[in-house]
Amino acid sequence: MVLITLLAIAALVPGLGAAEPPPASIVLALDFEGSLAGSAPGQPAVVPHGAVRYAPGRRGQGLALDGQCWIDTGVLQAELGDAFTIECWVKPDRQQHTHADIFGNHVGDGRGVVLQQEGGRTNHFYAAYGAGEGQWVLTDPVDLAAERWQHVALVKTATGIQLFVNHVCLAAREGVAPAVPSPLPLAIGLGYTDPARCFRGCVDDVRIWKGAQMDFTHAGIDPALTRDTRAQVLDAAPRPAAGPLVETFTLATDDTRLTLGVTAGSDLVLSELVCPAQGWNWIKRSVAFPLPRHVEVAGQRSEVAWRFDGADVQEQDGVELRLRFACERPQLALDSVWYAAAGPGPVRHTLSITNRSPTSVTVLEQPTFDLDVAGADTWWSFHSDGITPDAVGVYRQPLGDVPAGRHFTVRTAPSGEFIPYVVLDAAGAHGMYVGLEWSVCRLELVTLDADSTIAVRLRAGNVADLREELPPGETLSLRPGFLGTYRGDLDAAANRLRRWLLQHCAPAVVRDDPTYPKVQWNAFGATGKSPGSWDPVAAKYYPLIDDIAPLGFEEVMIDVAWWEGSEPDPDPIDWASGMKRAADYAHAHGLRFGLYWTDDQDMASPDGRQRRAARIGRLFAEHGADLWRSDCTRGEVIEPSFAATRGFYAMVDALAHTTAGFEWENCCGGGRIKDYGAMRRAVKIFNSDTYSALHVRQAFYDSSYAFHPAQLEGHLGSTDGRYRPQGVTGLKYAFRSMSMGAPEWFLDAPNGGNASQPWTAAERAAVRQCVATYKQRIRPLIRTADLYHILPRPDGRQWDGMQYYDPQTGRGAVFLFKPSREPDAQIIRLKGLDPARTYRLEFDDGTHPSHTQSGADLMNAGVPVSLPGAEVSELIFVELAP
Repeated sequence: MVLITLLAIAALVPGLGAAEPPPASIVLALDFEGSLAGSAPGQPAVVPHGAVRYAPGRRGQGLALDGQCWIDTGVLQAELGDAFTIECWVKPDRQQHTHADIFGNHVGDGRGVVLQQEGGRTNHFYAAYGAGEGQWVLTDPVDLAAERWQHVALVKTATGIQLFVNHVCLAAREGVAPAVPSPLPLAIGLGYTDPARCFRGCVDDVRIWKGAQMDFTHAGIDPALTRDTRAQVLDAAPRPAAGPLVETFTLATDDTRLTLGVTAGSDLVLSELVCPAQGWNWIKRSVAFPLPRHVEVAGQRSEVAWRFDGADVQEQDGVELRLRFACERPQLALDSVWYAAAGPGPVRHTLSITNRSPTSVTVLEQPTFDLDVAGADTWWSFHSDGITPDAVGVYRQPLGDVPAGRHFTVRTAPSGEFIPYVVLDAAGAHGMYVGLEWSVCRLELVTLDADSTIAVRLRAGNVADLREELPPGETLSLRPGFLGTYRGDLDAAANRLRRWLLQHCAPAVVRDDPTYPKVQWNAFGATGKSPGSWDPVAAKYYPLIDDIAPLGFEEVMIDVAWWEGSEPDPDPIDWASGMKRAADYAHAHGLRFGLYWTDDQDMASPDGRQRRAARIGRLFAEHGADLWRSDCTRGEVIEPSFAATRGFYAMVDALAHTTAGFEWENCCGGGRIKDYGAMRRAVKIFNSDTYSALHVRQAFYDSSYAFHPAQLEGHLGSTDGRYRPQGVTGLKYAFRSMSMGAPEWFLDAPNGGNASQPWTAAERAAVRQCVATYKQRIRPLIRTADLYHILPRPDGRQWDGMQYYDPQTGRGAVFLFKPSREPDAQIIRLKGLDPARTYRLEFDDGTHPSHTQSGADLMNAGVPVSLPGAEVSELIFVELAP
């Protein structure tokens, strides 16, 4: 679908952007009480397709759909006009086809309407209508719970579209064009011409209305169900202030101090959130921190009444505060744990629930953070750039002129959306940030009514898909997250966060080994049976090793399809001597050896985890691998659910514990699984899935606001294996583009073994020197220095560049790139230097003579740089003068 230009949503409320609608009239009513007969006057005949059957419904009987059947209602969209409503009760299965449709009639040229799953994101549905000429107006997706009845309604108003769940409008969008009807009749269980999109699950009480029906009282929706669903929508009205605190606890990092308290009614309260260097308290009105309100026992809702049960404090490399809560019926224990590590960075929060009752308990959705804060004028978010870098990348949303009730959402998913990290900034002087260590989650903000300072409600963690059955005695850990404050601008926030990430949220080998990140050569372009082939061969691998080892490369990665069949068994023809010999050859030449592996095992299933783990373990135990590279060419690495995310993390953690030397290179659909939970376990991530110098720098620019650069892998090459940087200047431009973090070539071998032009002696010497410079002068800065975005986001026309500077050593480096011929000259202003000190500047390519300047001059007046030509670069080293 092509998304039409949309207007912003004022609020998720019925009647979005419209006057009072006229009364709706019923066109079709289907109750499925053993037949397809309808009860609306004069409704058309319903036609079944496939083996339609009946099963227990929401009440009485309902329609059971197995993913291969559907029904045509006979209702034509043209008869409904531009305002209409389609509603039903639905109970989805746990598995769905890609783009599964609950109902609809859309065709591919921008006509029709549909309630459709968002690609492969199981039970994650959006409503859409066609506006003609291939254009579509879509709501944001909402999660529908598997194996539970819920009421859904697609409401097309005169000015937009709304998606109701359980009588609550969870998503809405204004359109800029009317709906264009499809010639197909509306269908239930399918909404397109392709039966491969049939829905799996049960449907009951279908109603189609002419007009925008906003009142669903007739559907008999349980008010408790409506309240639970409404809790998914952030309310613009400020919540009531919490009662007096009877106990308080304060803990702090160098950057972030927070005070937690408990009321006499056992409410958990965050009463203070302050950057000690700034002094601003983001909490202007303390509210209760929401703990789970109910669970399910034997399929029935059970209210939860929490009692504060005490606190434990441990001091070791910081302070850990454990706040304990208990519930009597059912017997549950909840631990809210806050950890403030020594040094810079945020405070980490984890939440866990233990079932102490004799029966299983089902735990439902629970946010990691839910805060009312005040003082920011800007909301920042950062795209994952999965596959191809996003057109914007870094999103800035001013809050100063935004009315109360405006909603903003950042979603992250294995299919690729945003990094689960947001920053609330106060005029570039200070701010706060929130991040989640999870692969499927959401961070939401709504502007609140306030007297003097901009107030917002910020909630992080919930996607409404958490539904975990907890057997007696077991503990469920929910999505971890972190909360921090800072003084300075967006770079200052990132620099403080990155120090914490390396020390506390990255694999130990990345933290402890100063030779990380390694310089890698991905062998895809060099070892294919033909250029761009997804079929690597040993005959081209061994000459590649002979070529790249003398250049100083440290890793080689054998990419996709070296195996034969469903197990990691080497192709007996193309790799007749096996992968262990390939690994030994790399090791003998001083290179680490990596292997790609992928399959389609369900990470929510213990059996699926066991099968995938066994196959990954073979890479290390049998084939001599030092590194496992993941991707999704044969199935999702992580399915988009809480259970699958938890299962994948558990599998990787177990492999790290049981497999000597285990390391994971995270390439999941080209940078789409880009989040703190995955990066806690991966030594690095393939930053996007396009490989030009421009895209590599764009992805690094965006992601380096949120992650440590030592884990951001630049990967330059081409999918057809034919890209070949030209000349010394071109090779330096390419190498520098990918080496601001963890560098990786994606090229043919220097010997030209896969049809490219062999490198000249001068080109080999230049790359050898680039690798040596990276190891000796750049890698130490990547690990320990601050990073500054000193020029605008790369666009392929204007100059772009980044700066490292380590205040502890007084050393830094500036990466400069000039992609086009104009302009030749640029003033480069540095950041983070000591204004009272003098620095020596050295130009790596000798484009300008070395000289000294004061820190104040470098930051204010800047240094003029001229680089004639196009696709040229320079690397400026900065060092305190004696």
